[in-house]
Amino acid sequence: NEKKKLSIVFAGQYSAGKSSIVKMLTDIKDIKIGAGIATEDVTSYDWQNVDIIDTPGIDTGIRPEHDKITEQAIANADVLVFVMTSELYDECLLKCFKKYAYELDKKREMILVVNKMNRCGNTLEMQAIKKEALKALTEPETPEFFNVCFTDANDYLKSKEPKNQGRAEK
Repeated sequence: NEKKKLSIVFAGQYSAGKSSIVKMLTDIKDIKIGAGIATEDVTSYDWQNVDIIDTPGIDTGIRPEHDKITEQAIANADVLVFVMTSELYDECLLKCFKKYAYELDKKREMILVVNKMNRCGNTLEMQAIKKEALKALTEPETPEFFNVCFTDANDYLKSKEPKNQGRAEK
């Protein structure tokens, strides 16, 4: 009787940094990251006996097929990490979040990550402002129910680059 591996699905708006967060957490070097749509399909990474599943951006209006494959991954997820940028959400992302949390009943398995916090300053004061703004997204629950995390994966990844990269040796 084989034990099922834990699966953690990263979903959220396109270009929110889902792949960057996966790369930051796992230190897997060959994860494709970049501006625009970097992930075209659901990509699974075996990391410390956990399935880390990176999904394409949702509700882009550009690729509706991405929403379908992402929803399938979410339906099978043990944990759903919902990623958005520090700009938070628009009406479309609000609808997606409500659908996943309440219609698909994933709220107990969700973690909410606000990425790209370098854009506004990742201070405790700014986090408090963002949490207040997230109340409309998470209602009837509170943002704290979703274990909100504030980060900047790109800044972290840049900090791990070799210091002399691109410089000539003297």
